[in-house]
Amino acid sequence: MMNITNSYRRYSLTMKEINHFAKHDPAGFVEKAENAYRSDIKEIARSIKEDREKCRVILLAGPSASGKTTTAKMLNEEFENIGCGSEIISMDNFYLGEKNVPRTAEGNPDFETVNALNIPQIEQCISNLLEYGQADIAKFDFAKSEPSKQTTRINLRDDSIAIIEGIHALNPIFTEHIRSETGLVKIYISVKQGIKKNPFSGYMLTAAELRLMRRMVRDCKFRGSTAEHTMEMWENVLLGEKKYITPYKYTGDITINSLHIYEPCVTAAKAVPYLDMVGKSSPEYDYAQYLIERAEQFYGIDEKLIPDNSLLREFLGNGKYRY
Repeated sequence: MMNITNSYRRYSLTMKEINHFAKHDPAGFVEKAENAYRSDIKEIARSIKEDREKCRVILLAGPSASGKTTTAKMLNEEFENIGCGSEIISMDNFYLGEKNVPRTAEGNPDFETVNALNIPQIEQCISNLLEYGQADIAKFDFAKSEPSKQTTRINLRDDSIAIIEGIHALNPIFTEHIRSETGLVKIYISVKQGIKKNPFSGYMLTAAELRLMRRMVRDCKFRGSTAEHTMEMWENVLLGEKKYITPYKYTGDITINSLHIYEPCVTAAKAVPYLDMVGKSSPEYDYAQYLIERAEQFYGIDEKLIPDNSLLREFLGNGKYRY
């Protein structure tokens, strides 16, 4: 396999340069960024197929709002394009359910911990896929917040690959009892860099803040949430990442930078109206105002320029993929 361990596309554009392209050639700017990301996914799919005997299962992990789900779908498409089938399996289907997950110190369900998942069931799934090319996949009833009694049988063809995606997919707890990890490829994905005002300044928006903007827009548009609620949860989300995801990100065979360099011109602008709703009495008010001040320094790009197969459509909506 192509050796791209922990290497990934990096962008050197500052806020000033981003604003220049956003103002003078927004369509071309968006197209180049989208083509770059799609090119990376194509290259990863090609490299995996070329060393096909070493890959039966892909474990795709990354923190919240990193674009795991869309990237899994993109990989699925690229594998199909090059004659290598694939099946996507979401780790979300292995949640224990609200009644059975561990509790935080405040007594709330802790969905960030790896122990919120049915660990033996996931381990058995990975083992069966590697050894037999088939497994029974759990289904989770999100309306009831509990596991369903139904399962789905996955049967991999000889040329097929299973893509298992979830925030904890690289945690070794799922593979420590598997006799051999031959056939596993591990991918880590995240926004790997922030945006600087100039080469010598600090960040206008950090990588974590860019993900926060993505999640905020999605939560407010499609999950009945508010900016305040997303911000209230964000600290615990980051603490969970530090404890359960960060220690294993360097174990990946491949690292993907999901930053779309034009994205603050879209997601940040979309987040501002939601941030404006955070009242002065809220503990999140000062941070909301800080984010508004940062977001408003980016020149806006019309959302219509973003293609329907963009990773950012996972957060903005109106995309070709279903979630």
